[in-house]
Amino acid sequence: MKQFFGKYRGEVRANIDPLRRGRVQVSVPAVFGHGRLSWAEPCVPYAGRGVGFFAVPPVGTKVWVEFEAGDPRRPILAGCFWELGQVPGPSLPQVKVWQTDCVTITLSDLPQVGGLSIEVRPPAVASPMKISLSGSGIEVKNGLASISLDPKTVSINGGALEVT
Repeated sequence: MKQFFGKYRGEVRANIDPLRRGRVQVSVPAVFGHGRLSWAEPCVPYAGRGVGFFAVPPVGTKVWVEFEAGDPRRPILAGCFWELGQVPGPSLPQVKVWQTDCVTITLSDLPQVGGLSIEVRPPAVASPMKISLSGSGIEVKNGLASISLDPKTVSINGGALEVT
């Protein structure tokens, strides 16, 4: 049997694992040819009994695939990559973004403006929600309602009520 070492470009074709282990069906034309799919085991940074990092890429995601001991019958999902224009947020080394269809978590180490934000959008929730922590304070938004806290003031709904 021919062995395949290194990383190969592939694409997620299905992401519902009947065994619920985070596997995805991938196409890897350079190894399998066109039209053949195989279940790829995830390679994750943290896993154990009842703990771990669990994130399954969407169908259509471009992925890097390796093969255990070079065996094409044992594909491993080694990671994902973006095509041009697909990066989910600002492409700065100080900013980390984890984005799904409805949720975005942004961690920023940018001086003076950095912080943490969590956004949740429909259809996961009825109206958009956001929590932001930054050098200027804390802001919580739910639809049109908002609460802002800075070192001196608590403001509700854009100043409709302020406590100092």
